[in-house]
Amino acid sequence: MKENTFDAHMEELFRKDPTLKEKCEKALLNELLSIQIKEIRNKRRLSQFELAKKIWTTQSVIARIESWNANISMKTLWRILSWLDAKIKIEI
Repeated sequence: MKENTFDAHMEELFRKDPTLKEKCEKALLNELLSIQIKEIRNKRRLSQFELAKKIWTTQSVIARIESWNANISMKTLWRILSWLDAKIKIEI
């Protein structure tokens, strides 16, 4: 009898489309990054507008980043991390 679980379903989808797993992992990482940026900003008691001013951008850019509606450039990411006194770990 075939296993009927979410994991089994996802494995079947990944088997049918080998690029899907990489796309899902990338999307998840982007979403986690945006959530963490928002959480750290809130802990620092900064509004989106205040953070935007500090990193020379607009509040709408910060809002799009935090709502996962924008691809963040490395330059903007480093500015945000610097002002939030946060670090990111990248492994290759």
